[in-house]
Amino acid sequence: MSKEKVKAPQIKDERGFHNLALILMTLLAIYCVIPFILMLSTSLSSEQALAKGGYSFWPREFSLAAYDYMWAKRETIGRCYLMTIIVTVVGTAGNLLLTSLFAYPLSRKDFKPRNFFAFLLFFTVLFNGGLTASYIVWTRLFFVKNTIWALILPGSLMGAMSVLMVRNYFNANIPYAIIEAALLDGASDMKIYTSIMVPLSKPVMTTIGLFAALGYWNNWTNGLYYITETHLYTIQVYLKKLMDNIAFLKSGNSVAESAALAYRTMPTEGARMAIAIIAILPILCVYPFIQKELVKGMVVGGVKG
Repeated sequence: MSKEKVKAPQIKDERGFHNLALILMTLLAIYCVIPFILMLSTSLSSEQALAKGGYSFWPREFSLAAYDYMWAKRETIGRCYLMTIIVTVVGTAGNLLLTSLFAYPLSRKDFKPRNFFAFLLFFTVLFNGGLTASYIVWTRLFFVKNTIWALILPGSLMGAMSVLMVRNYFNANIPYAIIEAALLDGASDMKIYTSIMVPLSKPVMTTIGLFAALGYWNNWTNGLYYITETHLYTIQVYLKKLMDNIAFLKSGNSVAESAALAYRTMPTEGARMAIAIIAILPILCVYPFIQKELVKGMVVGGVKG
């Protein structure tokens, strides 16, 4: 009887905690969804209604003018979309390759200089050269300005925390005895990497890949710093330029007649929101299919092995 009395309060406490956690997560989910609802409502509202009543969670004077504008600009937006897809795919593939190649030797106990390379990795977390030095290096040493590599190489190709996550996953989930057995069988380091390490690290690779893809898809700073050719704009850079142009026209710093003419051809608030919705749709569609692997990779890869 005493054991049953002890278990009953524990079960009650666990249920109370689960209910509280469920309520908090529901509120957090609603908080995360609200901006998307507001964006969708704004994209379906007329510009006049937005100017009079501001934003709302229900469309004001339902209008498809924003999407008509997007259809009229389909060639430009389609080109920007294609460039975003290319940059995301190439950048994510490069990120996964470099991250796993760096993490693999750091996870090997028989790799003597691994402490030195680990120090270099940590050093990049604590210190960096700053924006000016980075711009000079990328433009005058690597000559990436106004090339597609300017959207891929600076800043997002490999991250120290991603390397540490993959290394921890290798240490915690791939027994070193497997590597030793492969070495005894005559397998090379590259063979071990391609045939053992990568196939057995699907969860963490999925996690790192998603983070990298999100970074590339949402990145507009590289385009702002290194790109002046319009045919190299990604969808995020295109949206940023539109916002800057509208802000300039609304500021009244231009000639009245030219400003009025340009403003009539510029996208409205609804069009900007519509472009933003189109920009995030691929991520929203892909995420549910990789959620399981993402959670597993985060939990296991974040635990020190």
